[in-house]
Amino acid sequence: MKGLNRQEGNLFIDNVSLEEIAKKFGTPAYVYSASKFKENLNNYLSAVGENDKICYSVKSNSNIHILSMLSELGSGFDVVSGNELKKCLEAGAKPENIVFSGVGKTKEEINLALKENIFSINIESGEELDRIIGITKELGIKANCIIRVNPDISAKSHPYIQTGLRTSKFGVLKEAVEPLAKKASQAGVVNIIGIASHIGSQIFDKNLILENLNLLIELTNQLTDLGHQISYLDLGGGLGIRYKEEEEILPNQIIKQVLSILRPLKLNLIVEPGRTISGNTGVLICKVEYLKKTSELNFAIIDSGMNDLLRPSLYHAWHHISVVEDNTEDKLPYKVVGPVCESGDTFGEGRMLNINENSILAIHDTGAYGQVMSSNYNSRLRPPEILVEESEIKIIRRRETFDDLLIQEKDV
Repeated sequence: MKGLNRQEGNLFIDNVSLEEIAKKFGTPAYVYSASKFKENLNNYLSAVGENDKICYSVKSNSNIHILSMLSELGSGFDVVSGNELKKCLEAGAKPENIVFSGVGKTKEEINLALKENIFSINIESGEELDRIIGITKELGIKANCIIRVNPDISAKSHPYIQTGLRTSKFGVLKEAVEPLAKKASQAGVVNIIGIASHIGSQIFDKNLILENLNLLIELTNQLTDLGHQISYLDLGGGLGIRYKEEEEILPNQIIKQVLSILRPLKLNLIVEPGRTISGNTGVLICKVEYLKKTSELNFAIIDSGMNDLLRPSLYHAWHHISVVEDNTEDKLPYKVVGPVCESGDTFGEGRMLNINENSILAIHDTGAYGQVMSSNYNSRLRPPEILVEESEIKIIRRRETFDDLLIQEKDV
């Protein structure tokens, strides 16, 4: 079986018991299904043509073993830092399948991207274009770039993950696209090959995607009329996954609909999915340390904290929480909290759980924006990452040690 499933009452990832993993490797720990990663990526790859690009959003889960696996399957990559770019190259990614987004690219990062001859640098401001022009002239090369436009479209999701409003730091306003393209053309060292937009994350309304698409087509037509050769539209990522009861947009269906519009226009598609490839692949397993009962609440205090999984504290995000092993305990409502000294270190309230001290819990859908957002807050050690494929178990990041915590502070 692929991904999270129950066998005889107990939770498994693929064909491996999470109880077995907890006993062997300890808790907390991130556990991912390789089979689910592959299935999710194929939902995208199977829908596109030879010249289209599926560029996995590295920020959602940047483990180099994951990147290598996805690269071997034919994925491209969307990076937002120089180190993400280096990681992709180290993982075996082809430079021609990498796009570089983000509002704050340093001179060193742009230099690296140009020297590695990646597919595109996505321009987010006029000031960034000026920097790219200067560096390309210094290097004596040309750059392929895509202009990221801010479409002023709400993703209808949490304000922290909306990126397409007019007040957002991302992209340029619609009226700035034409002057930017003109400046790039006059410089003679920057080829504008496409238009991009990313309106945010956790999108469940396909009409928002089509509205964004129509805007990009309108801008493309304007630039084409001025003599620019636009061949790619980059719709970003942002399709939502079901954390609770949301109704997902199927990637292959929306892509086929988009391509039916683009093909007559002789335009190719770039998409930058992250969460829809990595999100439902993994769980964070943890152990109940204490069951604390007060006159107000029942607390389940676990050995994992907001330093391991920040989303519930940062976004008030919902994650299902399940008991790993079958048992006969009565179900009671619990507030599931971690050991970090913050009141916001909470994973869920009113969760009906049949648990005791030492029960193993699984926090669902933590393959995206889990370990990558972890920290050493409270001097806590970050958990390992474990990749399961069918019945095979592989550690892809070891558990941190106390020596790891001190190594950058000693001998300075």
